[in-house]
Amino acid sequence: MDRSTIISLAVMILLVSASYILAPPSHTVGKYRAEIKINYEEMTAGISFEFSIVYPNELVKEEVVHKSVTIVNGHNITITARGFSAYPLEPGVKVDYTINIFLDGELIPIRPTQVTAMVRLPNGHLEKALIMLLGNELIFRFAIRYKSKIAIATLVLIAYLWLTEPIPLVASALLVPIIAVILGIMTAKEALAPMFDPVIALFLGGFLLARAMNKYGLDKRIAINIIARARSPVKLSLAMMFITCFLSFWMSNTAVAALMIPIALAILKTIEQERGSNYGKMLVLGVAYSATIGGMGTIIGTPPNAIAVSMLKSLANIEISFLDWMIYAAPFTFLLLLISFAYLYLVLPVKEDLRRGKVIFAELSETVIKIQLAEMGKMKREEKLTAMILIVTVLLWFSQKLPFKIMGWSGHGISSGIIALIAGVLLFALGLLDKEDLGKISWETLLIFGGGLVLGEMLVLSGMSEYVATSLIGVGNAFIILMLLGFVSLIITAFASNTAAAAILIPLAIPIGSALGISPVIPALIVAIASSTDFALPIGTPPTMIAYSTGYFKFREMVKIGFPLMIIGVLLVVLVMSPLWLFMLS
Repeated sequence: MDRSTIISLAVMILLVSASYILAPPSHTVGKYRAEIKINYEEMTAGISFEFSIVYPNELVKEEVVHKSVTIVNGHNITITARGFSAYPLEPGVKVDYTINIFLDGELIPIRPTQVTAMVRLPNGHLEKALIMLLGNELIFRFAIRYKSKIAIATLVLIAYLWLTEPIPLVASALLVPIIAVILGIMTAKEALAPMFDPVIALFLGGFLLARAMNKYGLDKRIAINIIARARSPVKLSLAMMFITCFLSFWMSNTAVAALMIPIALAILKTIEQERGSNYGKMLVLGVAYSATIGGMGTIIGTPPNAIAVSMLKSLANIEISFLDWMIYAAPFTFLLLLISFAYLYLVLPVKEDLRRGKVIFAELSETVIKIQLAEMGKMKREEKLTAMILIVTVLLWFSQKLPFKIMGWSGHGISSGIIALIAGVLLFALGLLDKEDLGKISWETLLIFGGGLVLGEMLVLSGMSEYVATSLIGVGNAFIILMLLGFVSLIITAFASNTAAAAILIPLAIPIGSALGISPVIPALIVAIASSTDFALPIGTPPTMIAYSTGYFKFREMVKIGFPLMIIGVLLVVLVMSPLWLFMLS
C-alpha cells in the first residue's frame, strides 16, 4: 500500500467515524409530546398531545383525535389533530397527524410557514417536527429515526468513495444495498428492488435505442442533414448546438458529444485557416455544453432526472410522466441553450476571427457535409426500422399521460419503462441488435443509478431525510433554501458525478418542498437540473472532457469560460424556472 492510499484510507475512516459520532441518535420507545403553535392574522393558538413509540410486537393501533379550544380577541380558535396513539419503532415509520384549524366554527386554510411544531422526547430534549401540505391537508410529521447513525455514516462513506474513486463507482454503488441489509435498515427485497426500478428499465430501453441509432448511423444522418441547412458560421454553430441538444434528449450525453465533436472538427479542418481560432473554440465548446444541456430535457437524458422521477413516486407518491418532465424541463433547456450560445459568442471574440479571415466559411464546410452524406448513401432497411421504432416509442412516451383529454382519452397509462423495454425487445426480435450490442451499453450507469436509489431509500427509512429537511427549514425563507439546494448540488457535482449528487440530495429535497408549502416537485427539479450544470471543470462531465481532449483549450481557460455559465444555470433554474413551476403546479 503506497502512502497516498494509506492517507486516503485514514481520511475515510476519520470522516465516517466523525459522521457516526455527530449524527443524531435513533429514537427510543417511550412517551413523546407534540407541541404545535399556529399564527393566524396576529392571533396565536396551540395544541399539545402525547403519542407513544413502542416495539412492533407491542403495537395496538388506536385512532385518536386531540382537540384544543382557545379564545383570542373574542374569536374561537379550535384545533384538532387526528392520528394514532402509538407508532412502531421500525424503519420508515412516520408519526403523522392531520391538523385542522377552525375559526368561529369555520375551517380555515393555513400555510406550513404559519405553524411551528416541536416534539419533547422521553429524555426531555426538544426536536423540531415538519409541518407540510399533502394535497389540501395540513400534516404534522415526526419521522422516527431508526439506525440513523449508520445511515449517515453510510452516506458519508459512499459520498467519499464517489468523490475520490479509490474503487470503481459500480463497486461503491453495490456496497449500499449490502450495508443496508447486513446492518438491518432494509430487507433484501427492499434493498434490491430499486436496482431494477421502472425508471432503470426506462434507461435500459433508452440505451438500447441509442445503440441501434449509433450502430446504423441514424444519429449521424439526422445531425448531418440538419447541419447542411446552415448558411453561415454563426448559423452553423447554432445548428450544431440545437441538433446536439435534441440528440441528447434521447441518447447519452457522452455518446452525443462523441458523435458531434468529430463532425465539428471535420468542418473546422476545412474552414479554419489557423487552428485554435475562437470560432473553433465556440463550435467545440458549444457542442459539449449543448450535449449536457440537452440531457436535462427528458427523463432518459441523464440519470439525475430519472432519480428525481423515481424518488418523487416512492417518497411523495407523485407520478411524473415522460411528457410531464418535458413540459417542466424543455423551456429551461432551450432557454439555457440560447443563453449559452449568446454567452460563447460574446465571451469568445468570434467576429474578430471572421473579420481577419481566420475562418473562411464559403462552400468549404458544405463540401465536407456533402461528402459525409454521400458516404452514408441512402437509408438502409436497418436505419428505417430503427427510425420507426424510435418514432413510435417517443409517441408512446408522450401519450402515457396527457395534460388534457382528447375525446375523453387522457393517455394509455402504460409505464414509460415498459414502453422502453418493448422497444428493446423489438430491436432484438427484428435482428437490429444482438448479444454483442448488450456489451456496448452502459451497465455501469444503470448499477450506479440503482445504488443511488437504494441510498435515497435508506436515508428515508432511517428518518434522516426528514431530519435534514427540518433543520434546513430554519435557514431562511423558501427562496434562500431553494437557492442553497441549487448551489449545494452544483458543489457536489463539481467533485462527484451528477448521479451521485442527485442520489444524495433529492431524498433530502423532497420533504423540504412539503414543509415549505410548495410541491415537492420543485426542489426535486432544482436538484436534478442544478446537478447537471457543471460547465467549468473538464472532469465535471464527459462532454466537457471530450471537448478538452481536442486540444483547443487549456484547463484554466475551460474553467474561466465555464464557471460564469454554471452560475447562470443555477440562478436561471431558481429565479426564473421555480416561479414558473410554482405557477404550473398550483
